[in-house]
Amino acid sequence: MPALRFEDLLQDPDRRHGADRWGTDGRPVLLLNPAGGDRSAWWPVAARLADEHTVAVLDLPEGRSIGDQAEALGAYVAAMGTRAPVVAGHGHAALVASLFAARYLAHAVVNIEQRLDEPHHDPDTERALQEITGGPRRIRCRYLAIFAGGPGPGYEAWLRERIPDAACATYGTGGDCPHLSDPKRFTDDLRELAA
Repeated sequence: MPALRFEDLLQDPDRRHGADRWGTDGRPVLLLNPAGGDRSAWWPVAARLADEHTVAVLDLPEGRSIGDQAEALGAYVAAMGTRAPVVAGHGHAALVASLFAARYLAHAVVNIEQRLDEPHHDPDTERALQEITGGPRRIRCRYLAIFAGGPGPGYEAWLRERIPDAACATYGTGGDCPHLSDPKRFTDDLRELAA
């Protein structure tokens, strides 16, 4: 089942509620696929969640700023007719999920392998990090940061100062895709956040 692309969603209204999603009930879970990533990697997670949730895998639009991507996500959520999805993103896509939660209403955010306290040389990333961690609106939903290995000493306390309902989870898996290395634990975590 192909994933939804933001450009398709905004230009073709018939695709907004078509067969590109898994499931039809429960709280929406949006899995953000980074630009250029293989969206099929998310499909096993989507299939596990579809019995209890409406799940969509969304390709992030290429060549757009993190802020523009968060705005496109906001337009998609409005088109879905929901106001509080669970949004999960890996790496750069986690910044989009986090910025969406700072600007709009999310039920929960799952940030996979993206620290928010590291300086970046990219001005777009720096602007997004500043808005997420110190902008005018704080993230007011549950927030789970998942890492294959530990995020380092003091990071969880630092994160909670900026996002009060934040927690960190260390999966103890190899590589930088703990959500794919342990899909059962990941889907269990998503279900708990969506409750």
